[in-house]
Amino acid sequence: MAAKKTTPKKKAAPKKKAARGKFCKSCGAKIEAGDKFCGSCGNSVSRRGMKKASVGARFGSWLIDIIIVNVIGFFAGLVAGFMLVFTPFLGAVVMILTFLIPAVYFTYFFGTGQTLGMRALEIKLCRTSGEYPIGYGRGFIRWLGMFISALAIGLGFLWILIDKNKQGWHDKIADTYVVKA
Repeated sequence: MAAKKTTPKKKAAPKKKAARGKFCKSCGAKIEAGDKFCGSCGNSVSRRGMKKASVGARFGSWLIDIIIVNVIGFFAGLVAGFMLVFTPFLGAVVMILTFLIPAVYFTYFFGTGQTLGMRALEIKLCRTSGEYPIGYGRGFIRWLGMFISALAIGLGFLWILIDKNKQGWHDKIADTYVVKA
């Protein structure tokens, strides 16, 4: 029997891999290492990247914001008082300011993603989908939700303590999370 002569098979050239990087699933922009949100469209890169803010950080930021709103309200009330000292409409102006100042403050800062108190404690608002910032319309809805939470003897705020996603009623109404910045 004759031994079969085998010729060595040529190895196929390895396929070149396309340059891989992380890209946003929503807009296709390149995601840098360590980014939790897309720098282009604001969507979350990974749901695992959204660490919920602690109850203490949320409470602390709320206290800072309430102090700021009250100081603004105090000075606005003084100005209104000096301007309207001789008119019977002072009570109506003060009542309007009582609702208008917090509505404008929280709507604006919620819409941008962080209130001044949130910035101080390094937390921010995002949609449950990871979208950041949430926008002024949703910011106003969240403020209305806070109003509802407060009217219910604060139960909507206490809900944060028992909810698995650390969401109060206002967060659920506005479809938001408070996460570490």
